Amino acid sequence: MVGLRHFRGFTMAAALGAGLVVPQLASATPLAGQKACWDSNVGEDPRPEISCQSLSPEFLRKLEHATPAQVSKLFAVPGKDGKPTYFEGVGKIPGFHNGYVDLVYSKGHVTSVSAVTTEFQNNGMAGPEMDFRWDAVKGECSDFPGSTQRCNAVE
Repeated sequence: MVGLRHFRGFTMAAALGAGLVVPQLASATPLAGQKACWDSNVGEDPRPEISCQSLSPEFLRKLEHATPAQVSKLFAVPGKDGKPTYFEGVGKIPGFHNGYVDLVYSKGHVTSVSAVTTEFQNNGMAGPEMDFRWDAVKGECSDFPGSTQRCNAVE
């Protein structure tokens, strides 16, 4: 399976870890939260879930108990299908946490955060996959370094 990503200035096709870089000729106007990292091709869906926001544990914790308006403001994009429930963070700066996050709301506030991220490395590759989950009842687990409550701990 080949996935296409339109990072600012080029298009990247990645298949099983191998990438192909193709110059991007034309783009549509990016949304506010995409200007630093993403361009859609003219006539293409602007991908309203793509944000230049790094999905660090500190950022993900800001989503806990947030309202839909607060979530949209944090990401500076409206979310997939114009709903603040699914977002992707993309960036090519070492230390940036690329990945996706799913949100669940109850009574107007986030009650569940589920994210999968990888840290962009100095060598241009993705680091190990890390999960972050928070639930208003069950609490938090994280595979980020320094976490005492791991999501993928061997049981």
